[in-house]
Amino acid sequence: MKLLRIARYFSIAATLAMLISRPAFAEQGRPWLCRDKPVFSSNRSMKYQVTARPGRQWRIFFMQYSPDAAHDGFDIVNSRDIATRGDPVAGNLAAGRYFAVALYRGSGGHWICPDYTHDDRDSKLGELSNLCYGQDGPPCLVKLQVKPDHHLTTPPAR
Repeated sequence: MKLLRIARYFSIAATLAMLISRPAFAEQGRPWLCRDKPVFSSNRSMKYQVTARPGRQWRIFFMQYSPDAAHDGFDIVNSRDIATRGDPVAGNLAAGRYFAVALYRGSGGHWICPDYTHDDRDSKLGELSNLCYGQDGPPCLVKLQVKPDHHLTTPPAR
């Protein structure tokens, strides 16, 4: 009798733990599901800078295609929260081919793919990518600028 009571408590606790943990999965970004994945590449290391207009919470994801990847063929190799105060977020990427997606947090805590992505790559000499992301269209709410980093020598990403 005592053993049945203990088993029942454990099963109730396990069920509650599963129900409580489900919303956490919904809050994780899934950038590989976004339709528009702008691509940029370089055989040398790169540096990037991301800025966002104040107001909405954004996160940038850098992915690489890999047939063995768990997420529809994409491995997330880097992701960063973008400051909502407009302060730039900068970093480095190893040589390789990347897909970049900025997701914004919607109501209910879910990460949402932007409906607008534009590449102004031709606007400045020496840029590998100059991407713009918007919630439903222009204006540009997030800007990602990628340039070659001549100071770093990192091996190509695989």
